[in-house]
Amino acid sequence: MLKKLQSMICVLALVGLVGGDFVGANHEAWADGAMARTWNQIASDALVNVGIPAPHGGPAHVGVNWAIVQIAVYDAVNSIDGGHFEPYTILIDAPTGASADAAVAQATHDVLVSIVPGQQAALDAQLASSLATLPDGQAKTDGIAVGQQAAAAILANRAGDGRFGSVAYTFGPPDPGVYQPTPPLFGSPTVPYVKDIRPFTMSSGAEFRPEPPPALTSQKWAHAYNEVKSLGDLNSTVRTAEQSEIALFWTENGPRQWNRAIRNYAAQLNLDLIDTARLFALANTAMADASIGCSDGKAAYNFWRPITAIRNGDTDGNSRTVGDPAWTPWVTTPTHQEYPANHGCLSTAASEALKTFFHDDRDVDFSMDSTVGGTIVHHFDRFTDAGAQAGEARIFGGIHYDFSVRAGQKLGKQVVKSLKDQCFFSRVDDCGGDSDENSK
Repeated sequence: MLKKLQSMICVLALVGLVGGDFVGANHEAWADGAMARTWNQIASDALVNVGIPAPHGGPAHVGVNWAIVQIAVYDAVNSIDGGHFEPYTILIDAPTGASADAAVAQATHDVLVSIVPGQQAALDAQLASSLATLPDGQAKTDGIAVGQQAAAAILANRAGDGRFGSVAYTFGPPDPGVYQPTPPLFGSPTVPYVKDIRPFTMSSGAEFRPEPPPALTSQKWAHAYNEVKSLGDLNSTVRTAEQSEIALFWTENGPRQWNRAIRNYAAQLNLDLIDTARLFALANTAMADASIGCSDGKAAYNFWRPITAIRNGDTDGNSRTVGDPAWTPWVTTPTHQEYPANHGCLSTAASEALKTFFHDDRDVDFSMDSTVGGTIVHHFDRFTDAGAQAGEARIFGGIHYDFSVRAGQKLGKQVVKSLKDQCFFSRVDDCGGDSDENSK
């Protein structure tokens, strides 16, 4: 009973919605979160638009590095705020009056330079531009120092974490159920080492590994096979125009799409700096661990994609499935294994993180846009509706089975629940800290 009570306290602490104030009654007024949003955009440009040099990269790897960026920002701002929330890596003894905006810019810059050193000149110029908007003086100098310390702490913490592992991969035999190269690229799985990256909040990448996919002789397999064969066909006669658009909408780089939506939502609500920094850290850490767990499952089961299964449907030993050697999906199949579905993992983690932070999932007026398929904006009354739609999109696109999506969604929820239960990014005075010492 005591453990359950402590867990409930931690969850409520992480949520932060108290009396209409996103961080609680004792929180000191802050400037808005514009600097954190600006540098989240710069991180997006550096990690996705310009990108991490080959052979590393891809959404899963990008997501892990993005979490490191946002944790540095969170630790820096939390330190200057007085340490009211649990630090992830470090609680810095920040001088009174230190500029949190300077700390945000410096921390993000330093982490990004470490990850993408080839972009240092551009990042240096962006840092100089940001710092030039702040008054010269001790406050700025102290803020810069705090940002440097926060960045150095998380980079030291993540040293040797496996982020730049081997991309070598050996395909299994071309047997029914076994993942094979998929057209049109016929490439090896992208960043297969993600499964071995040290997680941020999980005990290991395998902590929430899903149960195996259904047997090829089962009715469950046949149902999923026939559903994606019908809905996901390039020339499907049953997929609606709306479903076709949804499938394309969710083909953008996942971490970039979610961060942009979170950035816009934070601006819409005029979140202050500590809340903005904490929200970015929570969401990106959840997405990173969900991606690591998802990659573990993909490697463990090495299951075949719909394009392979349907073109070889007469080999699976199931009379309910009929093969079509010419079948082609509406969306190009990504080059990695099938099970569980990445968007099921990542987008569920992102939407659950938002639900957790705001302690609400009703009438939220949350919007997302996409760089793919036009300028359509999707509006959601619940954060979790966005995560659910991302999963459905993979079936509409012909690149995942429904059981893969559901397994990913379960994993994403487990990641966020565990994060909450362990009190990551939660208030110190509600999670074992000294409430007198750590409250204003």
